[in-house]
Amino acid sequence: MDQENLQAALTRVQNAFAQHPSLAKQDKVTTATVREGTLCQVAEDGWQFVVDMPETLGGTVKGPTPGTYVRSGLAACLAIGYSMRAALLGVPIRGVQIELQADMDLRGIFCGMTTVPAYNGITYVVTVDSDAPESDIRRVLDEADARSPYMEVFRRPQSLRRETKILRSETV
Repeated sequence: MDQENLQAALTRVQNAFAQHPSLAKQDKVTTATVREGTLCQVAEDGWQFVVDMPETLGGTVKGPTPGTYVRSGLAACLAIGYSMRAALLGVPIRGVQIELQADMDLRGIFCGMTTVPAYNGITYVVTVDSDAPESDIRRVLDEADARSPYMEVFRRPQSLRRETKILRSETV
């Protein structure tokens, strides 16, 4: 979709959300099922994909790792958000690219290790292809960053609650 049509679509959605805030509320359900080893089938909204681990961690490498999806989700959210914000503000861009660099320590994944697995930092490099004034581009980036739902996931603690269901086999 070109920027003009994207701007029109976003303006329609923005107006609909302003008039009917309940339209902006969403509940998502994602299921992830492991049946063998680390090979995981994931489904959400009719999409299905595979997640796995590298051989060094016992996987079969039949899909990207969970971390790959997390990082690519953040990078894609940023890139799409910048494109959407540029269209909404009428700032012409030909493209945007995000290079996401993650500093991680995964030792805590293994039992007995006292280190908690963690991201120690994430840096993202934004490359914008545009002849627009730098001040306009920076405004696009700043406003999009302030509205990014996935930046919020990384910026501040989220409510996270575990519920447990245990299925038992019937014995004869």
